[in-house]
Amino acid sequence: MNLTLGQKVAMVSVLLGVLAGATAQLTPIFGSAVATSIASFASLANTVISGWIFILTGQANTVKAVADMPGVEKITINERANQTLAAVAVDPTANKVAPTNAAFDQVTETAKGTA
Repeated sequence: MNLTLGQKVAMVSVLLGVLAGATAQLTPIFGSAVATSIASFASLANTVISGWIFILTGQANTVKAVADMPGVEKITINERANQTLAAVAVDPTANKVAPTNAAFDQVTETAKGTA
């Protein structure tokens, strides 16, 4: 199974969400004080991780993740791209992502923020 970083972080978030709401189930196993500590830590950690998910699933990271998937040959970006997407298209390290030939100049300008 090929999971993206965003999916892996989301799985951790699900686990933390379950633990945060499981005080009643954890109390007989660990006792009241430990169960409350586990739930409190899980709730706090889940909040932080949820913020990471927001960052990891942004447009640029999503395009890069798709480009890295087996079976994807290339992703071409046209002149309607926003600055974030255009920056990925002209990034020489972004394998398999590039502007279309017809839109190369426009995408480059958009990436620089001058379009």
